Amino acid sequence: MKIIATLMIAAALVSAPFVAVAQDASTATTAATEAGVSAKTNYGSLISSLNSGKMADVKTFTSASTVKCVNVSTLKGDAAGDAAALDNALTKSATLVIELKTAINANADLKAKLDTATCPIEKIVAVTTEADGSYTVYVDDRT
Repeated sequence: MKIIATLMIAAALVSAPFVAVAQDASTATTAATEAGVSAKTNYGSLISSLNSGKMADVKTFTSASTVKCVNVSTLKGDAAGDAAALDNALTKSATLVIELKTAINANADLKAKLDTATCPIEKIVAVTTEADGSYTVYVDDRT
Protein backbone atom coordinates (compact mmCIF):
# COMPACT_ATOMS: atom_id res chain seq x y z
CA MET A 1 0.00 0.00 0.00
CA LYS A 2 2.85 2.39 0.85
CA ILE A 3 4.44 1.69 -2.51
CA ILE A 4 1.27 2.67 -4.37
CA ALA A 5 0.90 5.85 -2.29
CA THR A 6 4.55 6.72 -2.89
CA LEU A 7 4.17 6.18 -6.63
CA MET A 8 1.05 8.34 -6.73
CA ILE A 9 2.82 11.17 -4.89
CA ALA A 10 5.84 10.85 -7.19
CA ALA A 11 3.60 10.95 -10.25
CA ALA A 12 1.82 14.03 -8.94
CA LEU A 13 5.10 15.81 -8.25
CA VAL A 14 6.51 14.94 -11.64
CA SER A 15 3.42 16.18 -13.51
CA ALA A 16 3.02 19.40 -11.50
CA PRO A 17 5.75 21.36 -13.38
CA PHE A 18 4.13 20.44 -16.70
CA VAL A 19 0.82 21.86 -15.55
CA ALA A 20 2.56 25.10 -14.60
CA VAL A 21 4.30 25.23 -17.98
CA ALA A 22 1.01 24.65 -19.76
CA GLN A 23 -0.58 27.47 -17.79
CA ASP A 24 2.30 29.78 -18.60
CA ALA A 25 2.10 28.93 -22.30
CA SER A 26 -1.65 29.56 -22.27
CA THR A 27 -1.10 32.95 -20.66
CA ALA A 28 1.54 33.83 -23.25
CA THR A 29 -0.74 32.79 -26.09
CA THR A 30 -3.60 34.84 -24.66
CA ALA A 31 -1.32 37.85 -24.25
CA ALA A 32 -0.09 37.53 -27.83
CA THR A 33 -3.65 37.15 -29.10
CA GLU A 34 -4.82 40.16 -27.11
CA ALA A 35 -1.92 42.17 -28.48
CA GLY A 36 -3.34 41.33 -31.92
CA VAL A 37 -1.88 43.06 -34.89
CA SER A 38 0.72 45.01 -32.92
CA ALA A 39 2.44 41.75 -31.96
CA LYS A 40 3.02 41.00 -35.64
CA THR A 41 3.77 44.44 -37.03
CA ASN A 42 7.45 44.04 -37.63
CA TYR A 43 9.70 43.97 -40.65
CA GLY A 44 10.17 40.21 -40.42
CA SER A 45 6.47 39.38 -40.68
CA LEU A 46 5.97 41.75 -43.61
CA ILE A 47 9.03 40.42 -45.44
CA SER A 48 7.90 36.85 -44.76
CA SER A 49 4.42 37.58 -46.16
CA LEU A 50 5.94 39.06 -49.30
CA ASN A 51 8.49 36.28 -49.80
CA SER A 52 5.93 33.52 -49.26
CA GLY A 53 3.37 35.18 -51.52
CA LYS A 54 0.73 34.82 -48.80
CA MET A 55 -1.66 37.73 -48.98
CA ALA A 56 -5.20 38.06 -47.74
CA ASP A 57 -7.96 37.28 -50.22
CA VAL A 58 -9.32 40.82 -50.49
CA LYS A 59 -12.26 39.57 -52.56
CA THR A 60 -13.77 38.34 -49.29
CA PHE A 61 -13.67 41.84 -47.72
CA THR A 62 -17.19 43.21 -47.12
CA SER A 63 -18.66 46.41 -45.72
CA ALA A 64 -18.84 44.66 -42.34
CA SER A 65 -15.11 43.84 -42.36
CA THR A 66 -12.58 45.87 -40.42
CA VAL A 67 -9.24 47.07 -41.67
CA LYS A 68 -6.18 48.59 -40.04
CA CYS A 69 -3.52 50.46 -41.97
CA VAL A 70 0.06 50.06 -40.78
CA ASN A 71 2.78 52.33 -42.09
CA VAL A 72 6.08 50.62 -42.81
CA SER A 73 7.84 53.43 -40.91
CA THR A 74 6.12 52.27 -37.70
CA LEU A 75 7.17 48.61 -37.93
CA LYS A 76 9.26 47.15 -35.15
CA GLY A 77 12.80 46.17 -36.02
CA ASP A 78 15.95 47.72 -37.41
CA ALA A 79 14.63 50.13 -40.03
CA ALA A 80 18.05 50.72 -41.54
CA GLY A 81 19.07 47.06 -41.58
CA ASP A 82 15.69 45.66 -42.59
CA ALA A 83 15.05 48.21 -45.34
CA ALA A 84 17.31 46.38 -47.80
CA ALA A 85 15.60 43.05 -47.07
CA LEU A 86 12.19 44.66 -47.50
CA ASP A 87 13.24 46.25 -50.78
CA ASN A 88 14.49 42.85 -52.02
CA ALA A 89 11.20 41.21 -51.03
CA LEU A 90 9.23 43.97 -52.78
CA THR A 91 11.31 43.53 -55.94
CA LYS A 92 10.74 39.76 -55.93
CA SER A 93 7.02 40.24 -55.23
CA ALA A 94 6.38 43.12 -57.64
CA THR A 95 3.82 41.15 -59.69
CA LEU A 96 2.02 40.00 -56.53
CA VAL A 97 1.80 43.58 -55.23
CA ILE A 98 0.41 44.80 -58.57
CA GLU A 99 -2.22 42.03 -58.53
CA LEU A 100 -3.07 42.94 -54.94
CA LYS A 101 -3.65 46.59 -55.84
CA THR A 102 -5.82 45.53 -58.78
CA ALA A 103 -7.92 43.34 -56.47
CA ILE A 104 -8.23 46.20 -53.94
CA ASN A 105 -9.42 48.59 -56.66
CA ALA A 106 -12.01 46.00 -57.72
CA ASN A 107 -13.48 45.72 -54.19
CA ALA A 108 -15.63 48.81 -53.57
CA ASP A 109 -16.12 48.05 -49.86
CA LEU A 110 -12.41 47.75 -49.17
CA LYS A 111 -11.52 50.68 -51.38
CA ALA A 112 -14.03 52.91 -49.55
CA LYS A 113 -12.65 51.95 -46.14
CA LEU A 114 -9.07 52.50 -47.26
CA ASP A 115 -9.89 55.94 -48.62
CA THR A 116 -11.64 56.76 -45.35
CA ALA A 117 -8.61 55.59 -43.39
CA THR A 118 -6.29 57.62 -45.65
CA CYS A 119 -4.52 54.48 -46.76
CA PRO A 120 -3.26 55.32 -50.27
CA ILE A 121 -3.76 52.30 -52.51
CA GLU A 122 -0.75 53.13 -54.66
CA LYS A 123 1.51 52.71 -51.60
CA ILE A 124 0.02 49.42 -50.33
CA VAL A 125 2.56 46.59 -50.38
CA ALA A 126 0.74 43.80 -48.49
CA VAL A 127 -2.55 42.78 -46.92
CA THR A 128 -2.86 40.08 -44.28
CA THR A 129 -5.80 38.56 -42.46
CA GLU A 130 -5.69 38.44 -38.67
CA ALA A 131 -7.03 35.69 -36.40
CA ASP A 132 -10.16 37.73 -35.65
CA GLY A 133 -10.96 38.03 -39.37
CA SER A 134 -9.86 41.65 -39.67
CA TYR A 135 -7.46 42.83 -42.35
CA THR A 136 -4.11 44.56 -41.92
CA VAL A 137 -2.91 46.69 -44.82
CA TYR A 138 0.78 47.60 -44.99
CA VAL A 139 1.55 50.97 -46.56
CA ASP A 140 5.08 51.78 -47.69
CA ASP A 141 5.35 55.35 -46.45
CA ARG A 142 9.15 55.46 -46.68
CA THR A 143 10.50 58.32 -48.74
